[in-house]
Amino acid sequence: MIKRIFQVLFFLSVCALGAAYLIFDHFSKNLPSYAELANYNPPSVTRIYSSDGKLLQEYAKERRVFVPIENIPVSLVQAFIAAEDKNFYSHHGIDITSLIRAIINNCIHFIQNKRMEGASTISQQVVKMFFLSPERSLKRKIKEAILSYKISQVYSKDKILELYLNQTFFGKGAYGVASAAKQYFNKPLEELDLGESALLAGLPKYPSLFRSDQNYAKAKARRDYVLRRMEEDGYISHESATRATSLPIILSKPLDKDRFQADGYAEVVRKQVIDMLGYDTFYKEGLTIITPLHSEYQKQAEKSFIWGIKRYDQTKGFRGPIIHLENIDNWQNDLKNAKIPKLHDDKIAVVLKVSKDQIKVGTLDDKTWNLQIPKWTATHGLRTGDVIAVTINDHSCTLSQIPEVEGAVIMMDTNTGKVLAMVSGYDSNTSKFDRATQAQRQPGSLIKPFIYLSALEYGIEPNTIIEDKPIEIYQGPGLPIYSPQNYGKTFLGPITFRTALEKSRNTVTVQLAKMVGLGNIAEIIKRYGINDDPQKFYSMALGSLETTLSKITSAYGGIANGCHKIKTHFIELIKDKHGNIIYKRDNRHYKTSVDQMPQLSYDPEYINLSDDASCYQIASLLKGAMERGTGASARSLNKVIAGKTGTTNDSLDAWFVGFTPKIVIGTYVGFDHPKTLGAKATGAGVALPIFVDIFKNAFKDEPSLDFKVPDSISLEYVNPHTGQKEQTDSSILEAFKKNLFLDENNDPFQKLEPNQKELENFDIY
Repeated sequence: MIKRIFQVLFFLSVCALGAAYLIFDHFSKNLPSYAELANYNPPSVTRIYSSDGKLLQEYAKERRVFVPIENIPVSLVQAFIAAEDKNFYSHHGIDITSLIRAIINNCIHFIQNKRMEGASTISQQVVKMFFLSPERSLKRKIKEAILSYKISQVYSKDKILELYLNQTFFGKGAYGVASAAKQYFNKPLEELDLGESALLAGLPKYPSLFRSDQNYAKAKARRDYVLRRMEEDGYISHESATRATSLPIILSKPLDKDRFQADGYAEVVRKQVIDMLGYDTFYKEGLTIITPLHSEYQKQAEKSFIWGIKRYDQTKGFRGPIIHLENIDNWQNDLKNAKIPKLHDDKIAVVLKVSKDQIKVGTLDDKTWNLQIPKWTATHGLRTGDVIAVTINDHSCTLSQIPEVEGAVIMMDTNTGKVLAMVSGYDSNTSKFDRATQAQRQPGSLIKPFIYLSALEYGIEPNTIIEDKPIEIYQGPGLPIYSPQNYGKTFLGPITFRTALEKSRNTVTVQLAKMVGLGNIAEIIKRYGINDDPQKFYSMALGSLETTLSKITSAYGGIANGCHKIKTHFIELIKDKHGNIIYKRDNRHYKTSVDQMPQLSYDPEYINLSDDASCYQIASLLKGAMERGTGASARSLNKVIAGKTGTTNDSLDAWFVGFTPKIVIGTYVGFDHPKTLGAKATGAGVALPIFVDIFKNAFKDEPSLDFKVPDSISLEYVNPHTGQKEQTDSSILEAFKKNLFLDENNDPFQKLEPNQKELENFDIY
């Protein structure tokens, strides 16, 4: 009988082995190749940094930092093995003991209507993540087991662990242990304590554990379970487990706290890299991108910009509260949960009491303040429960508000085109529109220096007398007579070419455009990269064409460096995840226009935009605009600065671009949906103060450097009003081209005699 039983068992065993072999053979035929695991190349996080190493932004479809197994702490590895696969080092991809136990337990759980338990090994989870769909079927489980066995024969245990620990999802967008440690604890792996390691090891089964603060108890229970398993498996002592379980779970602050806020700048970089390298490369290949952004300049540019637009905004009065709370009994919680736009340095507050000249407000830190109602609020209409913005400085609190007006700032190195700072608007979180590089607006008078530069190239000298007077220009059949007006509708009569630019006289500018020809005006605008296809109308000379702040600031930067073309750039270096350089901005520097600076190297293929004499002359004229003209309010800086204000028709936009031999800064203020800034709003009053505030704070310790005088220029003292040569206390140094000086007996101020036909409506004395 016993012999018969053994024969039956032997027969059944052979049948079982045969069936197993047939199943193994059948399902092995169409299995995916696991050879790719040898060259594991997971999607990684792309990071953008400032020039001084500050993190600007991270991008990834799966936020992951790959860490080799040898750099992962042993205690963390032990936590995962205890939590997921206690027999990991002894089985061959499939844990038969755990599988049998799970089958028995699941039969019991089925009868008791309880949750089923799994028996997947770490190897099986690797197979599941890399090769198989998440479907639950016997066919998939068989394939999973076969692949797990095969990879266990080919790859070491350390390799399988490395794959698992770098590929696993931990919730909140974190993939891999390094990213999870950063997400939950803001720590590198080597700084994790025992409890933190145990918590991470418990997350793969429950990645949504921290989706809500209400899951704290579940998270602690899961962590403590892993710690007990580590104790049972002999990885830690009873004392260590007890001590770790007694500690609370303390998560990190949001990751954004580690970032330097320059989202508008980072967005420009993101788009450019995608254009260069492709979408998948950017989001999956873990690039390191170094930008020329200077963090201190960026902070100051943003601070000054916010100050400037709030300063303007307050001239338009108080528009009312952000929101209103009907009941203030629980105002702290209501305030905490309110959806409020970005306030920058301001704080959110709720009005608790209102009197005639004063209001009492409460802030989120449970403090209350009494603040005077400022004059700019006029009839404020504030009432109890209103939620407002306030500015708190030096133990004082003042009313503020979120500005309606928008704008931008951009700062560049004039020799390299590096964008050192850029502000794309008040709040890049609520609006992704980049007003520095995307907003196409009319520059108004900001275009005038290029009209005057064209005239200088034509042969006009800075002391030439032109009459500022009413003019009418015939534009051709079917077109109206063009009659430009000056700001304020006043005329100065005969003035010098220099004075006309310094005072931004429209009629003189249009006369110059008529003399040199609209074709030449359009050509210089294209040459300096302001607009690629300017329409040839006389209004073009007064800035009726469209451009961006970035383009026109770059054009002014070209004047600053001696009229050599600069290419605006936001990217210095790109490395792949292995540290290999895949893109490097050339180290091009152009000939400097600064006397005190050593001669810089430059690429032999640099482009001259204008002759050096005309270039110096226009820089000199723009210095005069800052000393005596529309930019005179910047004299308090006590620095050599050249620049020009710009105001469009109906004061729709206000501009200013200023430069030194090293730095150029452009500022722009206007509404996204064009409407007037106000009858008296000008570039000098709205945009220039932002420049001044940036410059006095960011460059207060920088030496004042003048523009280098080229050999082709002769400096002579002249009367600023008549243009005649004389040296008195009121004389100014004027720049003349030497090729007009034949000898000392010739009149150095001999005027050109342009074609009389071209001088119709253009009076020259």
